[in-house]
Amino acid sequence: MKRILPALVMLALPVFCADDAKAVEDAERAWAKGVTTNDFALLGRVLADDLTYTHSTGAVDTKQSYIDNLKTGKARYVKVDHEELKVQPLSKETAITICRAALVTIQDGKENPVRLSFLHVFIKRGGRWQLVAHQSAKLP
Repeated sequence: MKRILPALVMLALPVFCADDAKAVEDAERAWAKGVTTNDFALLGRVLADDLTYTHSTGAVDTKQSYIDNLKTGKARYVKVDHEELKVQPLSKETAITICRAALVTIQDGKENPVRLSFLHVFIKRGGRWQLVAHQSAKLP
């Protein structure tokens, strides 16, 4: 009985399934599509209201300031191409994506190609995966 009980407890725990991993990857790609097409409705759905978005420069945005910067043109993404994208579940309702991507942004009217490594934290809320934290670093 001592060996059976832990096995039964493990079976009772909710598991992160393949559908969840696909949904997290879809949310990751939705963020990239939203920022490159200025699809603010899409970003409104995929970004959590309590988002903390820490750029590779160290600047930090909230959901509102991040979207406002896109709307005003202060920030502009031309391209986000994921070179690597790994979904790592942390719980039934929390997952991270570990990514490397080639991005092109517009800064001071000039295209700025950059390669980044970034970590995204997603939380499942209301049946939808939302980005709650972003942290990036420039790659050589």
